[in-house]
Amino acid sequence: MAFPEDILDPIISLIPVEPPLSSIFILILSFFVTLASTLVSRKMIDIDKLRRLTRESKKYNKLRMQMVKTADKKLKLKYEKNADRMKKVQSELSMMNMKPMLIMFIPMIAIFMLFSGIFSVKVIDGIATGNLPAIIPFDLPEVILFRIGWNSYVEGWGHVFVPNYIWWYFGGSLAFGSILRKVAGLQPD
Repeated sequence: MAFPEDILDPIISLIPVEPPLSSIFILILSFFVTLASTLVSRKMIDIDKLRRLTRESKKYNKLRMQMVKTADKKLKLKYEKNADRMKKVQSELSMMNMKPMLIMFIPMIAIFMLFSGIFSVKVIDGIATGNLPAIIPFDLPEVILFRIGWNSYVEGWGHVFVPNYIWWYFGGSLAFGSILRKVAGLQPD
């Protein structure tokens, strides 16, 4: 019995592989992975400490900007006096955000491997074939296309932009992530 294929094949066959359903599916997947990541972060991070350290860091950065603008020697001394403390604050903030990422790393890699294989696009002679993650109904300038997709012809759609699965996923993840982190209190003002 081939374990992964026997279990995954019926599930994979349910995944829509043609736009617009594939586009919506990837955005829904992105939402739920981002939600899971946000919930793990919310559970692991001390929100009050996060707010306190973030305020302290912003205050220090504001002091640095004033010091640079005015070249005031008193501000420079105050800035240098607090430099070690701020390095510790920045390190602590980084560690707070890193812990949830470590927990989510393996599941996210598994998701990327699975869906990158499902939504593989081949462009041959300007014609895109395969399971397309999404279709944008216009061409994008070649300058910004560096590994994010292809301007190509798609049967039934014409000449369109086909984004790479990973970039389509990350676009949704960024949009949902900023909203969910704000709602969960993980993005203090």
